[in-house]
Amino acid sequence: MASQEKVIEGDLPPAGADDDDDDASSDDDYSIGRESFSDDGSEVDGDNNNNNNSNSKRGRRQGNDIAVQESRAVTIVRFLVVILLLAVTAGVAYGVYFYVSESETEDFENDFDDSSEKVLDSVGSVLDQSLGAIDNFMVSVISYAERSNSTWPYVTIPDFSVRAAKVLSLSKASVFGVYARVTADDRAGWEQWANENNDWINESIEVQERQGEELSMWSEPEAISGVEGYLPTEHPGPHFPSFYSAPFVTADDRPAYGFDLHETFSEELDAMVDKRVVTMGRTFGADKEDVENVEVSKKVSGLVLPDEDLSEPIVAMYYPIVENATSGVSITEDNADDHKVVGAIAMTIFWRELLQNILSPGSDGMVVVIGSDCNQVFTYHIFGPVAEYVGTGDLHDTEYDHMTRFVYLYQLANFSFRGSSYTGFPLSDEQCPYWMKLYASDTMRDDHETNNPLIFTIVAASIFVFTSFVFCLYDCVSERRQRKVLRVAVQSTAVVSSLFPQVVRDRIFPGTQQSSNGKSGLRVENAKGRLQQFLRGDGDGEEGEDTPEQARGPDKAGTSNAPIAELFSDTTVMFADIAGFTAWSSVREPAQVFTLLETLYGAFDRLAQRRGVFKVETIGDSYVAVTGLPEPRVDHAVAMGKFARDCREKMAELTEKLGRTLGPDTGDLQLRIGLNSGPVTAGVLRGERSRFQLFGDTVNTAARMESTGVVSKIQVSQTTADLLTSAGKGHWVTKRDGEVEAKGKGRVQTYFIEPSGKGGTSVSSGEDTADEDDEFQVMDEKTRRLVDWNCEIFGKLIKQIVARREAWQALSKKGNAKKQASGRALPPVTTSTKGKPLDEVKEVIELPEFDPRLAQDSTNPANIELDTAVTTQLREYVSLIASMYRANPFHCFEHASHVTMSVVKLLSRIVAPSDGVIRTAQDGKGELASTLHDHTYGITSDPLTQFACVFSALIHDVDHQGVPNSTLLAENSPLVATYDGHSMAEQNSVDLAWKLLMEDQFEDLRTIICATPNEMNRFRELVVNSVMATDIMDKDLKDLRNQRWDKAFQETSRLGESQEVNTNRKATIVIEHLIQASDVAHTMQHWHVYLKWNRNFFFECYQAYLDGRAKTDPSLGWYKGEIGFFDFYIIPLAKKLKKCGVFGVSSDEYLNYALTNRQEWENRGQEVVEEMKRAVLSQTNALVKETQEGPLARAAEHNAFTSI
Repeated sequence: MASQEKVIEGDLPPAGADDDDDDASSDDDYSIGRESFSDDGSEVDGDNNNNNNSNSKRGRRQGNDIAVQESRAVTIVRFLVVILLLAVTAGVAYGVYFYVSESETEDFENDFDDSSEKVLDSVGSVLDQSLGAIDNFMVSVISYAERSNSTWPYVTIPDFSVRAAKVLSLSKASVFGVYARVTADDRAGWEQWANENNDWINESIEVQERQGEELSMWSEPEAISGVEGYLPTEHPGPHFPSFYSAPFVTADDRPAYGFDLHETFSEELDAMVDKRVVTMGRTFGADKEDVENVEVSKKVSGLVLPDEDLSEPIVAMYYPIVENATSGVSITEDNADDHKVVGAIAMTIFWRELLQNILSPGSDGMVVVIGSDCNQVFTYHIFGPVAEYVGTGDLHDTEYDHMTRFVYLYQLANFSFRGSSYTGFPLSDEQCPYWMKLYASDTMRDDHETNNPLIFTIVAASIFVFTSFVFCLYDCVSERRQRKVLRVAVQSTAVVSSLFPQVVRDRIFPGTQQSSNGKSGLRVENAKGRLQQFLRGDGDGEEGEDTPEQARGPDKAGTSNAPIAELFSDTTVMFADIAGFTAWSSVREPAQVFTLLETLYGAFDRLAQRRGVFKVETIGDSYVAVTGLPEPRVDHAVAMGKFARDCREKMAELTEKLGRTLGPDTGDLQLRIGLNSGPVTAGVLRGERSRFQLFGDTVNTAARMESTGVVSKIQVSQTTADLLTSAGKGHWVTKRDGEVEAKGKGRVQTYFIEPSGKGGTSVSSGEDTADEDDEFQVMDEKTRRLVDWNCEIFGKLIKQIVARREAWQALSKKGNAKKQASGRALPPVTTSTKGKPLDEVKEVIELPEFDPRLAQDSTNPANIELDTAVTTQLREYVSLIASMYRANPFHCFEHASHVTMSVVKLLSRIVAPSDGVIRTAQDGKGELASTLHDHTYGITSDPLTQFACVFSALIHDVDHQGVPNSTLLAENSPLVATYDGHSMAEQNSVDLAWKLLMEDQFEDLRTIICATPNEMNRFRELVVNSVMATDIMDKDLKDLRNQRWDKAFQETSRLGESQEVNTNRKATIVIEHLIQASDVAHTMQHWHVYLKWNRNFFFECYQAYLDGRAKTDPSLGWYKGEIGFFDFYIIPLAKKLKKCGVFGVSSDEYLNYALTNRQEWENRGQEVVEEMKRAVLSQTNALVKETQEGPLARAAEHNAFTSI
């Protein structure tokens, strides 16, 4: 044993004597007790004991070698790890510093890019809006001149101060003026005319003095004047003398008008005349010489106000006034003579006004260099919403030459996020075009440069140094443990080596490792790990039939057959619901509903991925998400708050964009969001369709936070509010006034949060000061959305007309097309239609015969591109129709658009023949499409018929005065004599809309709608019948329509009538009932929709009562009147829609809503009427009380209804 102790000295502690004796005894006993045999079975002699001793020595040497090798390997690895830690520490420190520095630089560059985009977009939008306002003003002036048979330059502008005020409010101009082009021959006549027609000056002075301005006396000029005084009579001209200007400025040292603009700005005006472009003059005030030069000051004095600082750069824009501009301003060389320039509109703008109120506070340092190709350059510095003039020349820091944006002003419309809506003359790109350069500055960089790179580098290096220290400490502890393990391993190796031969020993060690590996290969899972795998998509949750293992529940080994569920203690749950969705969807097609939901939820899903939020599910229009699982996170409440904010902002952005295709009120949809934090039980319910589910009181409370919340706000529970406060986000949290009643919770205190970060959008509002009959109406945002949506609808219908017409023309060339209209020779409808619309009502309107080849060979309407002239005229027409609607609560353009939407929906529910399977007659199966044509009475076989229905919906209440025909009759309105006291409002709407459509400016639009006189006559017949059908109060017309319905749908009434006439008769009466149903569609839609328009109609009737145009208080019989309206008109009308069998499921939908609303009104109607009356009276009294007695009291009363 002495030799053994020597071998392992230093690695094993000295063995005691008893141990040695035990070892020896065991070895001796073992050697003696076993029998040794050779390979052939013979007994081996006693020399084998020596072999055993040598094996024992070899085993001890092998164990010692293993110990030495492992110690050497550990030392090498330890050294390499230390070197690696030092290298990693240095590398991480450098990487952190570089990354943070680059991040700050990237943020700086991104901030510059974002700010540049905002500046370019804002300036482009201002120029677009300003030019659009001037363009509209010019068109209205030219239109008035044509209507009044006035010739230039002797054209007066009625209500100039009001019109000019609108232009100034839409633009950022300082001064606005109109300059007629006066030739030398016209000079004397114009000078006399100007002095005879200067009454507008006193009107302007009166308006400005009411606004608090003090103006001195003004004087008439003796003649057209220039810089040096009155121009000589032999001056060759042409002249552009000043006359109309706003605001009007008086001066003792010069006449009120007559200053010749051409003498000073001849280059700009000549280029404007020759090129028919908008030109920009030389900038004044760019340096002190301009201001100190008295002569220059006189030149510009007519273009700026006296109190303006001339040291700041100003520029004037000159817009040409051309003849015949009412049909558009697209001018070519062929028609240039028809668009002679007869004047100019001048608008003065301070450059700084274009740069104000663009960037938010804190966004400082943007440098803007504005210049022209005529070597005028000056520099501005933007500090948040304020722009400061720096001086002349390019004064930016050359260090930031690489961070610049350059654009010419005539290109700015391309940078507008909203796109350009301006269709007038372009900005000149030749006459000293202006450009704009944007640069970064030290101020911007200072906002982004911090000490963070150094701080983060120190922190990262400290973490790695501390980690290295912990590693060394751990290594020391591990080394002590490994020494003990290694001693045991050496002893075990020595024992095995002493007991077994080399061959057996070599097989024992690998076998042990395999056995060990085999045992470690047994996978023991926990529920949370398997749940995380499932949520990542790589775990359990297979679908299929239940197995016995799944049925018996968790097994003892914890395998994957166990349920996948776990408790997550720190989570935040969000419920988000689309407020107003149910009412919105009730008036939409199913495809439109899913378009909205897919767009919104897809965007929310992408936001969730970026924010690390887990989407749970969508339930109808409710979106459910959670943070804190499957991976726990400390900031789960903060992350969910930011995600909720992102969803709300994305919702507002997307609904605004979708409004063009899904209807204008889509932009009114908003989210109502609720958050709650706490533990939840999460698991996978396996089965045919595995689903991830959340359970627990936290989920229920989150749902209550949403249901008791406020539209467009994020309501959170006390728990979530506390978590946000503890996370340093207390400034997000605002306590809600009062407690809310939560189902199952009682009264609880809640909070609203407004997470900081992304900025919202701001909406500015203004007051329209226009008179009701002013032609130049400024379109508000809601009306613009309505116009956009209507143009989109009509554009699609026109494309269908074009596609069908092209298919018919192709068949006509082959000589085998069926007739498309009546064979009778009808005279074309002209602008001067004779007779009254009521006399034109047809009992049967002949629709085109159905040709299956047209349905089969038609071009896809989506592939058709409409001419720009058509789209421009379409928009102009719809805009003018919108302006012709009065500001009534009910009979208004918004309601007309609602009726249009209902017509479109009903038409979409009719099975179109092109949807059928087209079969030839030779196959013996007939033509299914023709059968469908007969089933729908041919309504959807003809795109022109559909267009006429939608067109009638748009114009059916044009110029409605907000009172019924009976009131007009009692008041002996001028319309009574015109239309013989029958359907005055409806006939007036038809005449006004038709007369407008027949004007020359809409020739292209008319031509593409109706290519032949027959088509125009059929279109007229459809429009007249449809609009006249909306007069439901005329008893004679109602009885006549009922008789026509009975004749069309009762077998005994149409004996001896051909199939074609019978089909056309049904189509005619069905179209009339379609427009009738759409006119009162709100009564057959969701309760909230019905309630909205019922209130509007009540407000309109009550306004008539307060104005003395109605003798009876409408609230007295409103409740019973609505019940009677349902019983005797709405419900019978809905039943007729169902009976005709054309409108599919919509007829059932309309009837069900009518019955439901009728019952709801019976239960709640009296309460609703009282509420409406209180709202009207309280609002009216409040506004009238604040207004002095006299004429203004009535105006305040009217404004009360407008605000309601």
